[in-house]
Amino acid sequence: MPTSSPQSPRTAVRPESGGSTGRLPRRALAGAAYTVLTALGLVAGTVGGLASSWLSWLWLTGAAGQGAAAAALVLMLLALFAGCRAAGWGMGTRLGAGLPAGGWIAASFLLVSWSSSGDVVLTAAAINYAFLFGGIAVAVLATALTAPAAPR
Repeated sequence: MPTSSPQSPRTAVRPESGGSTGRLPRRALAGAAYTVLTALGLVAGTVGGLASSWLSWLWLTGAAGQGAAAAALVLMLLALFAGCRAAGWGMGTRLGAGLPAGGWIAASFLLVSWSSSGDVVLTAAAINYAFLFGGIAVAVLATALTAPAAPR
């Protein structure tokens, strides 16, 4: 009569069979990835906001500068859209697209917030408003167009 030992294949928990051993690392990895995506959104919003402050300088240089600023703005918004969509595709969820988008939006609002010294990175120039509100629209659109997670 065969005896069942703890090392027996019948009682061993296999990660591929959906046992609890495989769930914790997968969830921890997803949590770490979501944290990194949010941080990347914050960094992209900060760097993009600092770069867009140059757009207002270009905007004041005349027609050629306004054309260059508009082209640079379109490229920045396309990069934001592509980054959020790629994050959502890579994670396979809307949350994967929404977290970097939310990080970008949070960083952008921090750049336009008022401080006691009165310094603001994004000034009241039309091109900066286009960057801020266009970026919010693009981030929301990228999140909305990402397919929801497939049911498991």
